[in-house]
Amino acid sequence: MILCVNLNAAVDKTIVVDSFQLGEIHRPQAVKSLAGGKGCNVARGLKQLGAQAVVTGWVGGTTGQFIENGLQQEGIATDFVYTDFESRTCTSILDSSNQQMTEIYENGDPVPAHKVDAMLAHFENIVRGYTAVTLSGSVPPGVPLNFYAQLINIAQQAKVPAFLDSSNTALLSGVAAKPFLIKPNASEVAILAEREMNSLADYAAAAADISCRYATIVVLSLGKDGAIAAQGQTVVHAQNPPVAAKSAVGSGDCMLAGLTVAFTRGLGLETAVKYGVAAGTANTLVIGAGQFTKPDFDAVFAAISLQTC
Repeated sequence: MILCVNLNAAVDKTIVVDSFQLGEIHRPQAVKSLAGGKGCNVARGLKQLGAQAVVTGWVGGTTGQFIENGLQQEGIATDFVYTDFESRTCTSILDSSNQQMTEIYENGDPVPAHKVDAMLAHFENIVRGYTAVTLSGSVPPGVPLNFYAQLINIAQQAKVPAFLDSSNTALLSGVAAKPFLIKPNASEVAILAEREMNSLADYAAAAADISCRYATIVVLSLGKDGAIAAQGQTVVHAQNPPVAAKSAVGSGDCMLAGLTVAFTRGLGLETAVKYGVAAGTANTLVIGAGQFTKPDFDAVFAAISLQTC
C-alpha cells in the first residue's frame, strides 16, 4: 500500500463553460465536485494503475465529511486527523472554447499547533505499514514550512521511500531532507538550480546537478514536452505523443502516481518516467483529476519516445 499525504485537502469543483467572460452570467456545460487536493488526486491515479492507496492529512466540518466519504465511495481508503474547522473548497473554471483554466483556491483555516503535533505522531505511527509515501501540495496556514522535511525524516527512519511534489519553501526544505524523488516544474527547477533555464539541455543539466546535490531522483515535469528525469548523472527525456487534451487538472498528480507505482514495483528510471508521463498525459483526456482510464494510459505509454540527454 502507498500512503498519500494530503495536508491541504479540499473539495475540488470544476465548472465547464463556453467562452468564459468576466462580469457575465454563464450557464455551465458541466459541473463536477470531487474530494480534492493533490494527494487525493495521486491516490486516484494509483488506483487506476492497480495500486492500493490510503489518504491522510487534516479534514474538518461538512466539507471534510464530503472529502472523506467521497474518497471511500471511490474505493480509496482514508486515515485522516480531524480538525474543528471546515475544510476548504477550490474552484476551477474551464473555458471549453479555448481550454483555458481559471482557478480560485481557498487558503483554508490555520491548523492549531496541537493538531500539527497530532499529525506528526499519527504519521510516525502508521508509516511503517506502507511501501512508499507521497507528499503533495501546499502546506496549510499554521503549519511549519519544514513540515514535509519532518515527515521525510520520519519516513526515512522507517525505511519508507518518500516522493515529494511541492513548491516554494516547502520544496526547498523538503528536498534538503533528501527524499527518494522530487517532481518539480520548470520554474521550481530554476529556483533549486539557482540559474536561468533557456533550453532542454539547460534543464537536463540542472536536473542532474540537483539530483547529485541532494541524492534524490529528479523528475522535471515539462507539460506538453513530457518530462526530464535525472538519477545522478543519468538523464533521460520522455516525450509524450500529441493528444486531444480536455483538461490538465490533476495531471501532475497523476504523473507522481505513475512514478510511484513504477519505482515501488522495482522498475528502472527509464520505465518509471514513461509511467509518469503516460499517467499525466492520459489524465488530460478526461475532465476530472485522476479519472484517466487504463486503456488510455497503455496507448500513451506505447507512444512515448525516450532519449538519453
